Amino acid sequence: MIELKDVEITLSGKTDERFTLQGLNMKVDNEKVFLLGSNGSGKTTMLRAISGLIPYSGNIFIDGNEVRKVRNYVGYSTNLPESVMGLTVNDAVYLYEELKGLDRGIFKEMIRSLSLGDVILRRKLYSLSAGQSTIVRTALALASRPKTVGLDEPFENVDVARRHALARYIKEYGKEVLLVTHELDILKSFKEWKAYFLVGELYGPLKVSDLLESSVAEGERSDALVTFDVMGKKVSLVKGDYGMKFGELGSIDRIYGLVEE
Repeated sequence: MIELKDVEITLSGKTDERFTLQGLNMKVDNEKVFLLGSNGSGKTTMLRAISGLIPYSGNIFIDGNEVRKVRNYVGYSTNLPESVMGLTVNDAVYLYEELKGLDRGIFKEMIRSLSLGDVILRRKLYSLSAGQSTIVRTALALASRPKTVGLDEPFENVDVARRHALARYIKEYGKEVLLVTHELDILKSFKEWKAYFLVGELYGPLKVSDLLESSVAEGERSDALVTFDVMGKKVSLVKGDYGMKFGELGSIDRIYGLVEE
């Protein structure tokens, strides 16, 4: 289980600007959910805090353990690049075998079925293309067969054919999943999942199947599945055909474009 209670995360930018996420409350209990948000909304920052990579205030629990106090816990895995920086793929596999009980056979099956080949095992993670790196890091996280897994943009820079195969593995090997993405096309492969939104604040959870049947409408609606405050304007997602279909936006970034039109 992943649980956030009144979490606040503050980061300083390159120009000393401070970026703050606050009032984050969420509970993922034996289920699989998306965390949707535009680029720069703080999705990856939130996942990094959940993964114990950056400081936060409030409480974050994984399987009842406060993340600040967790040591040598193998029940959680992530595909964040910080977990494998500087290693060859083979070294990362060996490390995950020793520390997390990774199944090398499952990992190799994933890599081969995703058309990467064994030659990739000898290469450094940083020398891979963006798409190859994403696939390898996601395969490492899943082949460890953890109880809980946090995935950051696992479909970014991955071609359509490989996306479908990767989606199949995520559904098969992820027991409890928090999947961060700004891309909406892939939701059609996960209709039975739920979703949270990070748009200024955290909203949800909502059924993905309901989201795919909803439309984007301006203003606050009493029949809305959810209403966001986007750039000072209210935007609602309403079931039915009221304009632009949510599932046809392609990226959640498009919501900002619709507000500006």
